[in-house]
Amino acid sequence: MLKDARNGKMIRRRITLPEPQDHTNDYDRVITMLEMSVDSVIELDDVAFDQYVMDNWSWKGDALATNSMYAAKAIPRK
Repeated sequence: MLKDARNGKMIRRRITLPEPQDHTNDYDRVITMLEMSVDSVIELDDVAFDQYVMDNWSWKGDALATNSMYAAKAIPRK
């Protein structure tokens, strides 16, 4: 829009972007579950491991898509 304004072109006066979703509660819930456990060994199934350890949540794709609208390039964490 700055380039258009400098070139005397019409510019958009409104920018609409989706609001990022806050998933802090997802992380806090898992951390609290582990803190409250009395077990010395925690067993996870493959889905829980993928989420809690690998950080691959069901909403991750949506989060990356939203982030890409705010940044030139959203880089997924490995």
